[in-house]
Amino acid sequence: MTTRAASNADIRVQALLFAGVAAAAMYVAIVDVAAAFTPGYSHVAQPVSSLYQAGAPLGLPVAIAFACYNVLVVAFGVGVAMRAAALPDRRRTGIAAGIAIVLVGLAGALDDVFPQDPFGAVMTAAGTLHIVFAGIASLLTLAAIGLTAWWLAGRRSMRILALYSIASLVVIVVSAPFTAAATASSSPIMGLLERVTILTFTLWMAVTSVVLVREARGTGARSAAR
Repeated sequence: MTTRAASNADIRVQALLFAGVAAAAMYVAIVDVAAAFTPGYSHVAQPVSSLYQAGAPLGLPVAIAFACYNVLVVAFGVGVAMRAAALPDRRRTGIAAGIAIVLVGLAGALDDVFPQDPFGAVMTAAGTLHIVFAGIASLLTLAAIGLTAWWLAGRRSMRILALYSIASLVVIVVSAPFTAAATASSSPIMGLLERVTILTFTLWMAVTSVVLVREARGTGARSAAR
C-alpha cells in the first residue's frame, strides 16, 4: 500500500470512528427536541420510545431521526472493526467488538421501524416486535462493551479506557433490571432509570470514539514521519 493510500485509509477509519461522537450528540439532540414538541412529555416519567410510539405527534420524523442515529452507530462499529484489523493485539476480539456494535445499530434501526404501543393500549404485533428488538439491542450492547474492554485491555496505552468500559458495563448491568422492572410496573421514574442505561452507553460510545480517533491520528502521524 502506498503512503497516500495508507493515509486515505487512515482518514476513512478516523471518520468512521468519529461517528461515535456524532451518534451520541445526535441522540441527545433528538430526545431534547422531540420532547420539547411533544405536549406533556416527561423525561422522568416516560421512556424515550414514547416520543415515537403509535399516535405520537412527531412519531414518524422522530423514528426517522433515530434511524439516522443508528446508521452512525453502525458506522462507528465499522470503524472499530477496521481499527482492530490494523493492530496486532487481540485483533479478533476487536473485530468482534466492532461487529457487535454494528449489530447494536441494526437492532436499534429495526426497533425504530416498529413503534411502541401506548401504555395501557392493546398489544399489537408492532409493539411486540419493538420490545423484542429492544431486548436484542440491549444484549448486544453488553456484548459490544465487554468485547471492546477486553480488546483495549491488551494494549497498555488503552487500559484506562478499558477500565472505563468495564465501569460502564457494570452501570448498565445494574441499572437495566431496575429499568425493566420500572417499565413493567409503569413507575413514575421509569424514564429517569432508562436514561441512566441509555446515556451510559452513548457516553461510552463518545468517549471511546474520541480516544480511538486520537490514537489513530497519532499512529498515522508517526507512520508519515518515517
